[in-house]
Amino acid sequence: MNNKKLKFVIGSLVIIVAVIVLAIQGMKEDTTMSYSKSVSEVQMLGSRAYALTLKVNGDLKKGSIVRNNLDLDFVITEGNSELSIHYIGKDPIPDTFNNDMDAEVIVSGKLQQDGVFNAERIQAKCASKYEADYSSPEI
Repeated sequence: MNNKKLKFVIGSLVIIVAVIVLAIQGMKEDTTMSYSKSVSEVQMLGSRAYALTLKVNGDLKKGSIVRNNLDLDFVITEGNSELSIHYIGKDPIPDTFNNDMDAEVIVSGKLQQDGVFNAERIQAKCASKYEADYSSPEI
């Protein structure tokens, strides 16, 4: 075999092996993968949700925030569905996150068998705080 053919064969083999390795890794259950779900979708998953790392979005239930040192407990809702959250992350709590705000919340973590979602990350969106006031015209 001449030098060009040898390089082509080796290059082709490297690509084939890389594709096979990536395919095998994709078939394995990967706990770092995060599935985005609503509160009701998490509840519909039932016990299957325990094995997944999830991102769950819902609305903060007003008055549900309880702070205990670094721990934070609260409830997110979607319609009539509720999910209790226990925040165990190390990131700072967003400024928009308090009992008086209407906020959309996105938490990342795992659902525990007791039905409480252990969140490692938290994001709060408060659209009303950033909406423009169109009631008075600007000059």
